[in-house]
Amino acid sequence: MNNSIVDVKEVELPEKRSHKYLRHARHTFFNVYRRLFSLVFILNIVGLAILLSRNSHWYSSPPLADFATAASANIMVALLIRQDYIVNACFKLAWTVPLSAPLRLRRILAKVYEYGGVHSGAAFSSVVWFCLLTGFLTREYVINQIRDAGLMIFTYVLFALLLSLVITAYPRVRFLSHNTFENVHRWGGWFSLALFWVELVLFARIQRRKPSAENLGISLIKLPAFWFLLVSSLHAILPWLRFHKLPVRAEKLSSHAVRLHFNEPVPLFVGIRISDAPLKEWHSFACIPSRDGGKSGGSVLISDAGDWTRKTIANPRPYYYVKGIPVTGVLCMARIFRRIVIVTTGSGIGPCLGVMQDIPQTFCRVIWSTPDPYRTYGEEIIHSVQDVDPNAVIWDTRLRGRPNIVTLAYGMYREMDAEAVFVISNPKLTRKVVYGLESRGIPTFGPIWDS
Repeated sequence: MNNSIVDVKEVELPEKRSHKYLRHARHTFFNVYRRLFSLVFILNIVGLAILLSRNSHWYSSPPLADFATAASANIMVALLIRQDYIVNACFKLAWTVPLSAPLRLRRILAKVYEYGGVHSGAAFSSVVWFCLLTGFLTREYVINQIRDAGLMIFTYVLFALLLSLVITAYPRVRFLSHNTFENVHRWGGWFSLALFWVELVLFARIQRRKPSAENLGISLIKLPAFWFLLVSSLHAILPWLRFHKLPVRAEKLSSHAVRLHFNEPVPLFVGIRISDAPLKEWHSFACIPSRDGGKSGGSVLISDAGDWTRKTIANPRPYYYVKGIPVTGVLCMARIFRRIVIVTTGSGIGPCLGVMQDIPQTFCRVIWSTPDPYRTYGEEIIHSVQDVDPNAVIWDTRLRGRPNIVTLAYGMYREMDAEAVFVISNPKLTRKVVYGLESRGIPTFGPIWDS
């Protein structure tokens, strides 16, 4: 192995920019994800203000249909922004920026992977709108303007479901029990859509009791919420239309890693979700396409990172389930930069290989920190890394201990006059490196684990 780590020069990190509170606000508390969340929520608040300003009798005659419309519209947006084909379209649109474009513009566009802020902002806003709907429906029921007990029961159950989705999606709760979050999100989401249909039918039935009201079907399709909910339901079903078994060949790299090979064609720069229990849990992995551009298949690299991966390494199955279409990820934005540094640890080298082998217009340098790389991942992976970067820094943590990744990345960034740094690691280290470099003015990108 070309052990370039002996040539790594110690560098002194410059001071972080701005006051610490301003840095924290910009790079942590009010990052791009939260800015998008805030933008979506503020737009909803503006919409509510306009709605109420146009109805001077909103308290005595509340715009219930408008509340339902706003709630269903936000649910639709939350679902659409998570659809595979829309995510891929967003990335492909960002790819159209030429390398000659100003670095500042490319740096902004590279943050497209934080689109999850739109999802959470719309989802939270839908709960707020439904809360208003629930409150005013309750008031109408109490004063006998509405006498449909069934509608009220479904309203409270649906509100409780939506509230549970928001609570379990809160980052601290989600990280404490990710499986709980996934199950509540999956099953709660499906049941919420089903209950919303029932809610809408019951609501349309109330509308029919007004003078000169049409039949139930006409009343239903005249509600904008009907069409928003229809689009949402179709997109909840859409990924499952491509549900199928994916035969794999397992290559046992070590007791800590396995590489699953498959023959199904795969595009460049994507990841796939696989499962051995489709109704229980799904796991995303970046694809390493075959050298013919993925036409003859590809592979995914799995290392020991939890119960499921440990089970998969010990007893890989001959097939796994997949759904939807392969999805583009954060690292693919490397293609809009001329020179980049890729920082990764452990099996994070998998998604890095899946990208850096196929962006010849981008010069890549690699820092890979992992215990016993030869024994854990094998010569083929090592040689693949060195094919891209003959002077790759492959840091054996078992021999040398853990490096100061921020210092290494900064030194390599300055040495090669790079335009950006990409980090693929565990959540804690990714956040540390991204903050450590961005706070010093270096464009740095890494997954944000927003779902």
